[in-house]
Amino acid sequence: MRFASSLACGALSAACLLGASEGLAAGVDRAASGLAPAVVSIEMRAKARATGQQVRLGDIAFLTSADLVSLRRLMALPIGAAPRPGAPTVVDRDTLSRWVAGRSGLQFARGEATVASERAPILRWTGASETEIESEAQQLQGEAVVEAARASLTAWLSQRSVRAEVQALSPTRDLMLPAGTPVLRVRPLSDQAQPARRMLVWVDAWVDNRFVRTTAVSFEVGAWAPMTVATRGVDRGTTLDPALLRDVTESRDVDLTTLRNAKPLAGVREAELDAGSQRLRRPLRAGEVLTEAHLEAAPAVVRGQPAHLLARSGEVSVESRVEVLQDGRQGQVVRVKVPGASGEVLARVTGPGQVEVQP
Repeated sequence: MRFASSLACGALSAACLLGASEGLAAGVDRAASGLAPAVVSIEMRAKARATGQQVRLGDIAFLTSADLVSLRRLMALPIGAAPRPGAPTVVDRDTLSRWVAGRSGLQFARGEATVASERAPILRWTGASETEIESEAQQLQGEAVVEAARASLTAWLSQRSVRAEVQALSPTRDLMLPAGTPVLRVRPLSDQAQPARRMLVWVDAWVDNRFVRTTAVSFEVGAWAPMTVATRGVDRGTTLDPALLRDVTESRDVDLTTLRNAKPLAGVREAELDAGSQRLRRPLRAGEVLTEAHLEAAPAVVRGQPAHLLARSGEVSVESRVEVLQDGRQGQVVRVKVPGASGEVLARVTGPGQVEVQP
């Protein structure tokens, strides 16, 4: 990048580099009062290297003066942000001299009094007509990024499987980072995510507690865990209980990445299966893994099945056996039919196989 001689702010103008610190250069004070203005010699370097986030005048030029106060302030004068590593920029001496003179000669304060601008130092510019500025950089091996991503992904998979294989799909390029202490921070994978054949892990690179860039690492994944697999088909609507599951399923190690969007059974669902409170919402085919997508809560009363009806009227209660005309869960109102009666009765489901009628 080269800075234009115009001071108008633009994509390639010097003001884009210099203007970031405009408010920081309110002027240069002199240590002695009543004397002739100090003379500061500024010799521009042909090449300079920025060591921090800000480029200062002392980074790109040799300054000499008998006035130490003026010398120190000019050396510390910020002229803009350091360029990105590997992307040097060029500043023109004439442009820089006009910018510095315009800001160092405005005014400067001593105590509560403002000193006139004619007391500003005389700046004498020599040296290179332009200076190429580049930031000190370091190269971080791409393999270090891959290993950080692999370790995080492997730990995540270990919580969901008994065995996992993780292979990076392609090498990761080395990272060019600013000088300092680099730290790689892997973005955590979602707890709700499921293992997939292709998985992407994002790694952020920080230097001296400052974010620099992020890199994505793609992996091919295999993750195996014991799953419940059907040995023969089971029809939709079948209520599952431990005895039936022992008869129609078996446990096998299954690659979780082949399940696509299906979620494996959680511990809570397995307990519900043991209690017989789950049924199939869709058929379970032979060789198919039993997943969350297959299950729904079993109704307390089932259409076509008998139920125990309790009818109350004051302190009098009558019990009878009825035929359930629609599925219903506890608390729902369903239609039932009393044997020998021509009409239907609405009853509230109070529990498995139990309904109640109240006036």
